[in-house]
Amino acid sequence: MSSFMYPRLAWQNIKKNGKFHLPYILTIVGASAAFYILLAMNGAKDLPENIRYSYLANFIFFGTIVIGIFSVIFLFYTNSFLMKRRNKELGMYNILGMDKRHIGKVLVFESIYTALIGIGGGIIIGIVFQKLVTLLLYKLMKFDVPFGFYIFYEGIGITFIFFTVILTVALLFNLRRIHVQNPIELLRGGQVGEREPKTKWIIAILGVICLGGGYYLAVSTSNAMDALAMYFVAVILVIIGTYCLFTAVSIVILKVLRKNKKFYYKTTNFIGISGMIYRMKRNAVGLANICILSTMVLVMVSGTLALYLGTEDSINFRYPGDINIETRYRKEENLLNVEQLQSRITSGIEKQGYKMTKVNTLNSLSFIVGDTNNGFITDRNKFSNMGSRMLVFITASEYGRLLDIDPPKLEDDEILLYSQGRPAKGDISIDFSNADNPEGKVRTFKVKEELDSFPAVSDYAAFLLDISYCVVADASVMFNLSNEQTQAYGDYASPMIWEAHIDLDGTTEEKIACADFISNPENINVDGGAVGSWEWYSVESKDSNSIDFYSLNGGFFFLGIFLGLLFIMATVLIIYYKQISEGYEDRERFQIMQKVGLDKKDIKRSINSQVLIVFFMPLIVASVHIVFNFRLMKMLLTLFGLTNTTLTFYCTIGTVLAFMAAYSIVYMLTAKVYYKIVSK
Repeated sequence: MSSFMYPRLAWQNIKKNGKFHLPYILTIVGASAAFYILLAMNGAKDLPENIRYSYLANFIFFGTIVIGIFSVIFLFYTNSFLMKRRNKELGMYNILGMDKRHIGKVLVFESIYTALIGIGGGIIIGIVFQKLVTLLLYKLMKFDVPFGFYIFYEGIGITFIFFTVILTVALLFNLRRIHVQNPIELLRGGQVGEREPKTKWIIAILGVICLGGGYYLAVSTSNAMDALAMYFVAVILVIIGTYCLFTAVSIVILKVLRKNKKFYYKTTNFIGISGMIYRMKRNAVGLANICILSTMVLVMVSGTLALYLGTEDSINFRYPGDINIETRYRKEENLLNVEQLQSRITSGIEKQGYKMTKVNTLNSLSFIVGDTNNGFITDRNKFSNMGSRMLVFITASEYGRLLDIDPPKLEDDEILLYSQGRPAKGDISIDFSNADNPEGKVRTFKVKEELDSFPAVSDYAAFLLDISYCVVADASVMFNLSNEQTQAYGDYASPMIWEAHIDLDGTTEEKIACADFISNPENINVDGGAVGSWEWYSVESKDSNSIDFYSLNGGFFFLGIFLGLLFIMATVLIIYYKQISEGYEDRERFQIMQKVGLDKKDIKRSINSQVLIVFFMPLIVASVHIVFNFRLMKMLLTLFGLTNTTLTFYCTIGTVLAFMAAYSIVYMLTAKVYYKIVSK
């Protein structure tokens, strides 16, 4: 055979089998373009070296790793599908006189053409769109957009080598497959009798247990820290359960329905259930892949969208004022005089010519305890066996000032209580005794009133732990509690906290400059004498720190969009290949059922219903996953300061509806290919 015949035959094969090769090549184009774009963005030479741009580098690095892993897995998956569909073609070549060595040369040239078109096209598209993607990311992260255009030649080399290695390894697998398989088996691969799938009870039970375990973790987790610890465990359980659901549980359910004689022995049910048993056997893994990819898209896009749209809420939650001051101190001989400190600060601001429009202050004590049915304990050795809770104490006068009401009248052993996730049960007690403090007292308070709500205070740990807010009689009660928890916790004891949140009338630059000015205690003449002493003095500017919030949340949103589009591409490709596979298999099945006398309308109706069930089942299961995931995601978002549950809900619903619409459109478009094959 002429050596020029191999490249000509390879090109002819790609053209004739365009419906198989074109999606594979487009996958290579998309993956290599995305890979190059992230490499080029990471290789930009004009990025400043500061905290905001370190976010950018971390996001890009993570995205590059994810795309690299995705490319390896998915290109091998699509290559495997292509080779299975070409069994008859390659077997025919062998029967007509081409030995395996000749077939291998054809496959080599096919791989060369695929690599040149796929990788080359991907790099060209990456170069063209890299600037546009950079502009989008900079816009989301509130960065100044740099002008100019550059080509990252190192990225081109890395992309070319990386995808060449993937395609080379895939080619080696294909050559080995041709080498070990019998040509007659290749030629008759699609005609071998298919055995009925076995009922895998163990796998089915394992799937139910894993799904149930993952869902239980989702609904039983009580706070954000537990959600962070349990989230990946729940994800792994749900992934295992999803594969078991499609591969085993579905078969068990169908066989149980088949045993119901009254239900099964009807024309539509008979054809439908019998067909579904074999259809699920062939498609189970692919459907599980679609379900998991769909769930990943929904979680990433909805979560990062909510986080980005809620950035302002997060900023306002974390920084209630334009300038936010926090001072931590303990009750000592030189006790901090918070009134004098506030006076010094406001005087310093006014002397600089800044106008204050609002000043909110709060003096509080907070510490973590173990949460029991009977009260609270300070024995840290027992915290692991129960929930943890933060107790926050403020005085009656502070409470009255926050609500602009007369201070409530309380005795030393009385409190007003607002408790998250824990109804008040009569009196509450705090046991300050533990191994380090065996002589610690048990303080008991009468709950004079259980509050339905509590005014906005600095609950920076609200997204980590449940909080009980306690209003006590006066500062002496709060100082006694501070001393007792200091004896119980020693070096780990919490200090008293005085906060001030100040709004200014001025420009962003003026507000930042004012915060910088009072962040130096010398500028407000605080020498530690007249105002007392403290352990910590911190001043933060909302405007200055909001830039970091947008840098972080914008980067997350960009990754969600970027990786979401990549996973959508994978989902579309799997659906497309499945429609082709179903088309060829159903065409033969359609003809056989007609030959045995079944009505054509019944056959078509049954097959249509099976295809609809098969391809929309992953979407339904993914939606169920999202319902259980919502609670965990809501708590995880609070770690980034997003406490707006309504916004998170609407973002999730909107993402699910948009994805369902896109999924249906993809199904209808690929269904045309299916019906075209079946109707031949």
